[in-house]
Amino acid sequence: MRWYKGFNPWMATVKSTMVWVQLPDLPIEFFNKEAVMRIGALIRKPIRVDRETEEGARGNYARVCVEVDLSKPLLAKYKVEGIKYHIQYEGLDGICTECGRYGRSTDQCNCKSLKLKSQCQTQWRCSLKLPRRRQCQNWLMATG
Repeated sequence: MRWYKGFNPWMATVKSTMVWVQLPDLPIEFFNKEAVMRIGALIRKPIRVDRETEEGARGNYARVCVEVDLSKPLLAKYKVEGIKYHIQYEGLDGICTECGRYGRSTDQCNCKSLKLKSQCQTQWRCSLKLPRRRQCQNWLMATG
C-alpha cells in the first residue's frame, strides 16, 4: 500500500500482505527450496523458504513466505502426488479451512450450507510432481 499526502493508516484497507505459511505433514523428501516454492506458487506469490525448511532442521512442517491477496479466497488445501494436505497461515486468524475465505473461521462460515465450494477457488489443485531431496541428512540415515 502506498502512502500519500493525507494518508490515514487507520482508514486504509489492506488488500494484500506477506504471511508465513506452514505446510504440515509434508514428507521430508520434499523439504527443499524448489519443491516448497512450487507449493507456495499455488497459494499466490512465493517470496522465500525459511532456513530450517531448506536445511531439513524442522521435520513436522515446511515453511514458506508468500504474498497473499486478502480480497480473494486463500488456498486451504493442495495435493502432492495424489495425497491431500492442509495449509496453515501464521498470524491470520479467521480463515475457513473449507473455502479459504479470510475473516471467518470454519465454524462461522456458511460455505457448507450455501454449497459455495464450486464457486470457491480452493478446489484441490492438480497433483504436483515435486523434486525430492537428493541426499539424506545424517540424522535420517540408518546404520547397521
